[in-house]
Amino acid sequence: MALAFIFALLAQTLPLAGDEFHEDTFIRMRQREVYLREQMTELLQEVEQSDRDHSRTGMLALLPSLKIMSGLCVFGLMFWLIWKIEKKLWEDQDNSDEESSSNEQHQQEEQQPAQQSVEEDKQSFFFPEIFRPVQEQTANFDYVFFLLFDLIWYAEYFTIGTFYPKAHLPIGVGTSNEGWQFTEEENVFYLFVALTAPPGHVFQPELDTAGELPVRNSRIHVELECTCGREEELNMLCFVHTPEDTLGDQRPSTLQNLCTGSYLDVKKTACWFMVLFRLVWKCMPESAEYRMNVTLTRRSFRIQLEDPYRSLSVIDVIFGVQQGNTDIFLSSQESEISSIPSTTWPQTCAVAEAKFFEHIDAHAGQDSFHLECLKVCAYILEGYNFSPYELKTVLMHLLTAIPVECWSRRYFVQRTEDILRYLQCCVEEKRLDHFLIGNEEVPAEIILPWEFRVSVPPNLFQRLAQDPDRHEQALYEMEMLQDRLRTLLIYGK
Repeated sequence: MALAFIFALLAQTLPLAGDEFHEDTFIRMRQREVYLREQMTELLQEVEQSDRDHSRTGMLALLPSLKIMSGLCVFGLMFWLIWKIEKKLWEDQDNSDEESSSNEQHQQEEQQPAQQSVEEDKQSFFFPEIFRPVQEQTANFDYVFFLLFDLIWYAEYFTIGTFYPKAHLPIGVGTSNEGWQFTEEENVFYLFVALTAPPGHVFQPELDTAGELPVRNSRIHVELECTCGREEELNMLCFVHTPEDTLGDQRPSTLQNLCTGSYLDVKKTACWFMVLFRLVWKCMPESAEYRMNVTLTRRSFRIQLEDPYRSLSVIDVIFGVQQGNTDIFLSSQESEISSIPSTTWPQTCAVAEAKFFEHIDAHAGQDSFHLECLKVCAYILEGYNFSPYELKTVLMHLLTAIPVECWSRRYFVQRTEDILRYLQCCVEEKRLDHFLIGNEEVPAEIILPWEFRVSVPPNLFQRLAQDPDRHEQALYEMEMLQDRLRTLLIYGK
């Protein structure tokens, strides 16, 4: 009875293993069971034969031994079955662990090259024969930027103890810094350098009262401030309350040398910093390997930097004075007006727009292709009557309307078509709103003046609303652009 119960228990237990066993395992186990039963049958026959030959007393003496042998056989079978079960479980568990660890290792190996190749993938996609020369040139900008970073940092030591404006560390602006320029002719890098007044001076922006935003005609009034009580802290005498004959070598240099009347002069300021940068460059260790040439432009200066391999980088330096504590500046940037006075500093949104793209990059992740979409659109718009700034404005509006996760590579064609479709709608309506003015969708971390928040946004397509011929031409060009995009997608050129 005990033997039958044990075999019945095993018969109920084994199926619980399910797919853990193969069919041949069960066959071997069944053969082993039959073999043990045959051995026990032979053993019982021998016992019966011995019973006939021996007396009853001998049979009684043998029965305990038979019981012991039967028990040992049963326990042996149970041990063998349990050992096979556990061995199979251990093998499957080891195989599962090896597969999971192998999969994790494989995923990590795939992720690391994937992260490293994201930028390479972007550079090769889309239409590499079109954009590769510009991308190779753009790759040098990081080093050039930090070189100019060091140049301004050294310049600060040269101006210690003087009363000239302080230049802050540069900010990259424009299409080259944003990463969507597409022609080598446009491959000029723009660095925005913010200026603050020296001790004893105050920069007071005076905005035009015409009500136009961004303000085109602004001036920066330079005033002297009282520094009485802070002479030791600032290591200077008060320009306001100290007689000129007792100032000695201390002079309000900015007001005397960089102003026309009492207003900061763009050209005089650019000239001063050009001379300063030339002097500082001679003291920098990089001057032994690089050649730097600084030339004046109409309202600032341009730096041409040539490396040991004769590769030339061109940097236009733009100066600006912050408007309050906002991201809007009055700048020395070139204006559409050809004969702008040297005391005029137009209002610029370049720093706020650069900050917007940094915000998008921080939230979009490495797989975002929004700049690649803009680059392709800029390529197909070449030669048409749409400016890069108008195209960038379209993208900024769409980036706040379409979730950032929908700008990945898989949506590349769809987003590119969305940019052109949005542009076409604006052409048909003869209106494209300025992005930063009167727009509630501007991210909160971009600090704007109060009038930017509450004003009606300017229409960048005002020319289309005023001139029917221009509007008709723009509508025709939009049809041509759709065809050009399809040609580019099909033939890659």
